[in-house]
Amino acid sequence: MLLRKMMSRVGVGSAHVDLILNKSLWRQGEMIQGIVHIYGGTVEQRIERLDVELVQKTIENSKELDAIVAVIPAAGAFSIKPSEKKEIPFSYTIPETFPPSRPSRSYRFITRLHIEDAVDTLDFDYVQILPKKYFDSVFKR
Repeated sequence: MLLRKMMSRVGVGSAHVDLILNKSLWRQGEMIQGIVHIYGGTVEQRIERLDVELVQKTIENSKELDAIVAVIPAAGAFSIKPSEKKEIPFSYTIPETFPPSRPSRSYRFITRLHIEDAVDTLDFDYVQILPKKYFDSVFKR
């Protein structure tokens, strides 16, 4: 048991997280919805918090720049038992003025499970954001 606890602190057999979105293409002003799945590892662990970050990657002059544009708190502190599964609803409304995706600008959600006295676990989900006007003209025919 002691070995399992030590291994989970460095990420082996630790709890992990997976954000499942109902689609990957969104428009400005639309509400993104999904479910965060949390899976217990080999030992009980205390989760300090669960956050979902929206990160914008921009490529300028052959340099990649990452900027966190939103941090969405999904859950506060809780414990998760070995092999337990928890589901937490997730939603975020994209601002109407949000810059849309393009070849030099992309977006991803980073779901971060902050584990007490252990390595945090991450999940990455790429999304594309289209201008509202484009979406309206294409789909309202």
